[in-house]
Amino acid sequence: MEPNLSAYIQNQLKQAQQIETQIEQIANQRYQLDMRVKELDKTLGELGKISDDTSVFKSVGNILYKVEEKKKLIDELSEQKELSEIRLKTLEKQQKTLEEKYKELETAIRQKYEESGRGNQVN
Repeated sequence: MEPNLSAYIQNQLKQAQQIETQIEQIANQRYQLDMRVKELDKTLGELGKISDDTSVFKSVGNILYKVEEKKKLIDELSEQKELSEIRLKTLEKQQKTLEEKYKELETAIRQKYEESGRGNQVN
């Protein structure tokens, strides 16, 4: 950062950078959760296509074990999907809030920068 920028502008720029980092982290979390929801949705769809007497196996770490009740597995996966969707909505709201805060900071920084007379200078 330029040494001549006011402490206020430097602080605002630092806050904006922190918010930008948070937005990126949330976007990554959203992507991972979205992939999880799609995977669960596909799995549930496949489970719905097979008959109740078809053997179904569940992976836990490196171990596969036979599921005794397909219905129980479907309920468990449906709950995981629902919780993931709720978390996804929460992350979307957080990201939107941070993006709004970022825009406000950006406007405030631009305004202070122009008020200081530096906004009119050519680089």
